[in-house]
Amino acid sequence: MIEPPRPKEGDEVCSMCGRPKSKHSSEELLTCSHKMGEFKKNTTGGAGIE
Repeated sequence: MIEPPRPKEGDEVCSMCGRPKSKHSSEELLTCSHKMGEFKKNTTGGAGIE
């Protein structure tokens, strides 16, 4: 089994998509943070999916 590449030391990993935050474009960062906010507000319905 292949392990995903480990981020560089000090590189924070996005909790929504699992990619290093340094690899996000500003639009991707905004999208993931918006999704995280939605998920924290409404944890029912299978990750916010209705």
